[in-house]
Amino acid sequence: MVARNGSNSDADGSENGDQLQFVSISGETRRRYLNYAMSVIMSRALPDVRDGLKPVQRRIMYTMYHDLRLTADAKYRKCAKIVGDTTGNYHPHGDEAVYDALVRLAQDFTYREPLVDGQGNFGNVMGLPAAARRYTEAKLTAIAERLMSELRYETVEMRPTYDATRDEPTVLPSQYPNLLVNGSQGIAVGMATNMPPHNLGEVIKAAIYLVDHPEATVANVRKYIKGPDFPLGGRIVTDSVELRKIYEEGRGAIKVRGEWKYDTEKKKEIKNRLVIHSIPYGVETGGLVNSLGDIRDSRKLPQLVDVADESDGEQGLRIVLHIKSGTDPETVMSYMYKHTRLEENFSYNATCLVPDEHGVLVPHRCSLVELLQHFLDFRFITVRRRFEYLLAQLERRIHILEGFVIIFDDLEEALRIIRKSTGKQDACQKLVKAFPLDEEQATAILELQLYRISSLEIDKIREELEEKQAEAARIRKILKSDAQLWKEVQAELKELGDQFKSKRRTALGSSDEITEFDPQAYIVRENTNVVVTNEGWVRRLGKISSVAKLRVRDGDEILGVYPGSTLENVIMFSSDGTAYTIPMDQIPPSTGYGEPLSKHFKLSDGAAIIAGLTTDPRFTPEDVEYEDYPPEPYLFIATAHGQVMRMSLSQFRAPSTKNGRKYCRLAAGDRVVHVEVMNEEDTVFLISKEARLIHFAVADVPILNSAGRGVRGLKLTDEEDQVLAAKRLSRPSDVLKIVNENGKELSFGQMKYNVTGRGGKGVKTSQRTGIQAVIRPEIELVDWTSLGEE
Repeated sequence: MVARNGSNSDADGSENGDQLQFVSISGETRRRYLNYAMSVIMSRALPDVRDGLKPVQRRIMYTMYHDLRLTADAKYRKCAKIVGDTTGNYHPHGDEAVYDALVRLAQDFTYREPLVDGQGNFGNVMGLPAAARRYTEAKLTAIAERLMSELRYETVEMRPTYDATRDEPTVLPSQYPNLLVNGSQGIAVGMATNMPPHNLGEVIKAAIYLVDHPEATVANVRKYIKGPDFPLGGRIVTDSVELRKIYEEGRGAIKVRGEWKYDTEKKKEIKNRLVIHSIPYGVETGGLVNSLGDIRDSRKLPQLVDVADESDGEQGLRIVLHIKSGTDPETVMSYMYKHTRLEENFSYNATCLVPDEHGVLVPHRCSLVELLQHFLDFRFITVRRRFEYLLAQLERRIHILEGFVIIFDDLEEALRIIRKSTGKQDACQKLVKAFPLDEEQATAILELQLYRISSLEIDKIREELEEKQAEAARIRKILKSDAQLWKEVQAELKELGDQFKSKRRTALGSSDEITEFDPQAYIVRENTNVVVTNEGWVRRLGKISSVAKLRVRDGDEILGVYPGSTLENVIMFSSDGTAYTIPMDQIPPSTGYGEPLSKHFKLSDGAAIIAGLTTDPRFTPEDVEYEDYPPEPYLFIATAHGQVMRMSLSQFRAPSTKNGRKYCRLAAGDRVVHVEVMNEEDTVFLISKEARLIHFAVADVPILNSAGRGVRGLKLTDEEDQVLAAKRLSRPSDVLKIVNENGKELSFGQMKYNVTGRGGKGVKTSQRTGIQAVIRPEIELVDWTSLGEE
């Protein structure tokens, strides 16, 4: 509960104190939040469907047009003056917000038809910000005047400003669908708008068509409006059917990609130079060039040699990619579309403010036809109000001219009456009595210069009267017929479209142009070795002459060396039962220590990599499918608590996320100690810290379809005991080497310990000492030349 001031009365009912009211805090919070939300929706974030402007944009335009007279043929004025007058007179908010809106209105890479003509630095497509408002100047563009030129005809409603010192229009009498032509972006509370710009000529043709065919569908209208037309071009690769659905529903994703061509300026290097000459809407070339440079520097795309931004005012956008000779350019660009902002999804959302049946603005997501129809309905009302205003002005002028004609027929009598009158008011009353005039006509006669009703001037007056009467008759005829009014709307739209039309900049394609991204097409195939250390450092090396010569950090040692092709993956198994798979080419080549695995994987606290495996078929068998069993080969997994299991390797071959994939479910306090590919004919040793050893067949271990806890391999008799390692036995010469607690090295061969069933206590190999450590087998390096490969 919260308390707030109520009426000015004391607790005893007097009128001089404050009264406390207890209200629900949840209800009060709800009420205030809804007030805030509606304020954002109605007065800040969403554009009006009729003129396509938000309140701040409308006030900037009105200030420039009405107050400062900054029309297209006027001189530029400082933006500081424009911003100051806007905030002081109409928009009581921050200067920076107003200036930011003003800057966007002037950016030809943001607006398809800019509404402000800026002089100075208004930012650029590279992402550089605009100069301070004290350094820049602006005025309106010619097409911007078409948003406001009918204000003088009282075509729209006016309302008091925030301080009630003047009036401002509730909407501008736009002569074209500005919301479609220039688009709009805004985020409100619980809703947003994101409208792309369109071609003015196409939009005008669609509007004219809709006047004659009010029942037209989106499919009909799309004969004229092919799709968005972005200022910097780009190519739309969303199918026409999908575009139609987006325009029907008012929301969806439009895929846009940059366009490229061969360099035709340096013909000798045509095959080695690609020029990007258009980019998706909203992408800054500065960030794009940086991302292209990062790809070059990281050598993720070996075919890319260099990147240069050669954009200028004359040639326009021009980003040059230097590629290796013989490289397929389609392959290079496919990689760029996948990994940079050369391909973007424009999130189309046609939510805007539309008038309901009572004329109250409400947020609504519109289809393409609805957007056009709302504008046309508004345009029809605007044209009607303009004609009504013009007719009223004509009728007033005709009325005055008729008085001039009446007085001319008896000019001598009128002059006599005026001479004998005692003043203007007396003369006016006497003229009204003497002639068939009203007070307005008599006043106009008295204010007229005498020479104007001479015999020479009266002919001009009668000529003007005839012209005004003819024009008034024409307007009355138009106002009597809705069909005639619609013809006027169409004619004016056509005239505006002919004056301001321009060629389409954004090309139209289809999803057929989107080639399936194949990462291996961008990797140079070469043999390599992935080196992993006990402390989790990883690097990639070509030829390795000796493991002992590999550099490691103090106290660290090599865990494993995993050979394979750069087109293959490497799988790393951690002690917490998680497997991580990464393409070998993503591991950085280095002759130093490499980099920590934590850059690639999210290892849990206390977990360590215990084994690795390459997916290269030269070193790891390929999958063999079975009807009733998971595909071979199988992983043999052993844990410190003596649990064992088998699982198909196939589910770990593909690259994983940073979180990896579970291959073992562990009990509390347990950890994985061994992971290795084993065959059914193999046998295996498990040995524990207290020197208990068991020898059983791998075939006795069940194969799991998914990660589990497995079955018992060695029964531990002491809570302090734990399995230290497992040893695969596939050859008679295979032995398990250990170091006991006395520091003595011992070997256990498979001939001495018979194969038994799994799950037993095993054999106590030493009654006096336990095992200190298991000696790892030496790491075998691959001799690539012996494989016939370099």
